[in-house]
Amino acid sequence: MVVGHLGRAVGLKGGLKLALEGDFIECLQSGVRAYAYHTALKPTSPISLSIARFEAQKKLIFFEEIQSLEQAKTLACSVLAMSQEDSLKYCPLREGEFLYFQLLGLQVVEKEEVLGVVVRIERLANTDYLFVQNTQKTFLIPYIDAYIVRVDLHSQRIHTHNAKGLLEES
Repeated sequence: MVVGHLGRAVGLKGGLKLALEGDFIECLQSGVRAYAYHTALKPTSPISLSIARFEAQKKLIFFEEIQSLEQAKTLACSVLAMSQEDSLKYCPLREGEFLYFQLLGLQVVEKEEVLGVVVRIERLANTDYLFVQNTQKTFLIPYIDAYIVRVDLHSQRIHTHNAKGLLEES
């Protein structure tokens, strides 16, 4: 699961700016294993890292293996990820909360009509949007109560209301 994107190196002790992808910072605990990899021109093998600490207000993350500004610079512009298993273990979810990866691939259904499949999720202006692909096109559904009725992981479906109108308008 992608946790976020590592930005510029900050400070002499090897901190890195972290642009989070999602709300669950609880998984960024000391000792938790994470993986950094570059995706720019040529994907690289993931680098295994142990989180030393995360400073939420400053959005700075530190790793046990990174002790200097020069080392941190090598990770700038990397993707930070963790295993799905660890994500579920360290991110306590309440009823009705899901991690992005749990929704990918689910069918979007309205009144038993399949509108498409969730292929991506992105946060835009503090609202999560489901990118739904059907045979003709990709359209967006805001993840808000006006459109999302319920998510059923067991049946691999997201039940919606009024989302068909978004498909027809796009």
